[in-house]
Amino acid sequence: MRIRLEQLDDSLSKKLLPVYFISGEEPLLIQEACDAIRLKAREHGFSERQIFTVDRQFDWQSLQDEANALSLFAEKKLIELRMPNGKPGTPGSKALTEYCKQLPDDIVLLIQSGKLDGSAMKSKWVNTLDEAGLVLQVWPVSLQEMPRWIERRARAIGLNLQSDAVALLADRLEGNLLAAQQELQKLKLLHGTTKIGAEEVLASVGDSARYDVFDLTDACLAGKAKQACKILHHMQWEGTEPTIILWALTKECRVLQDMKVALRSGVRIGDYFKQQRVIKKRQAPLQAAEQRLAYASLQQLLELGKEVDDAVKGAKLASPWLLLEQLCLGLCGVQQWQLLVSQEV
Repeated sequence: MRIRLEQLDDSLSKKLLPVYFISGEEPLLIQEACDAIRLKAREHGFSERQIFTVDRQFDWQSLQDEANALSLFAEKKLIELRMPNGKPGTPGSKALTEYCKQLPDDIVLLIQSGKLDGSAMKSKWVNTLDEAGLVLQVWPVSLQEMPRWIERRARAIGLNLQSDAVALLADRLEGNLLAAQQELQKLKLLHGTTKIGAEEVLASVGDSARYDVFDLTDACLAGKAKQACKILHHMQWEGTEPTIILWALTKECRVLQDMKVALRSGVRIGDYFKQQRVIKKRQAPLQAAEQRLAYASLQQLLELGKEVDDAVKGAKLASPWLLLEQLCLGLCGVQQWQLLVSQEV
């Protein structure tokens, strides 16, 4: 059975199925969907939990062995199978198909996968999972949908956001739902049910004792390399996820590329900022960065971003933090380490 994300709660309220397959590239929404399934499984007595992560060394026989193993306390079991790249390969496709032929009564299988393309969604193993249980594709929230998404989340936790606050959050957090959720929760703690405008949102970021990705991108757009590196090192020390930093930096690269294309086509800078709803605080740094960086340089930085992503996932033998530092320096316009000494913080 294939359903949309908003239908999951209704499905879980009716019946717990033996197989759930969740795919997509939106971490927060996938996490929440999986949490809902885990909670429902616990309510039905599936108290034991086993997690498998599929990589190149994964032995698919271990899935069947775990399904056939008798629990020491005869408890029902939740098996989680995590496939980051969404590709089980021939052995995995066969193993999943065989598993669905004889579904155990005391096991719920929850499969979490990266985004699949259209052909993969039509494959035999996905159709088998579809017939055995539930298939759910999680789609990203578009830029147009982001303000409404923020408003709904704010109302759900009793947060009273004014329209300018929603616009500011949507601009700063577009595409990163996890960061958006965290920011909303912080605003709730700071302001409770009082009305919150753009000034309160900016103050919330400024009052934080920790650096965040917006401090980093602001420094990069301003060309302040020393400050950007200092912030990056502090965020590494604090344990910030490198994927969040990568998202923020590559977002700015794409914004600058889009800005260059618009200006080349004859759009005036003021009109562009108005069309894209760019707040005044960001306009001058964006304009300076657009003039400083060539389109080709921005494309090279996006290619470097792919290397960072590979390093985070273990597909590249390199430190993601060193690569992120190179990305920051490139966005600042610094080509050589020696130039750092002349940068003003």
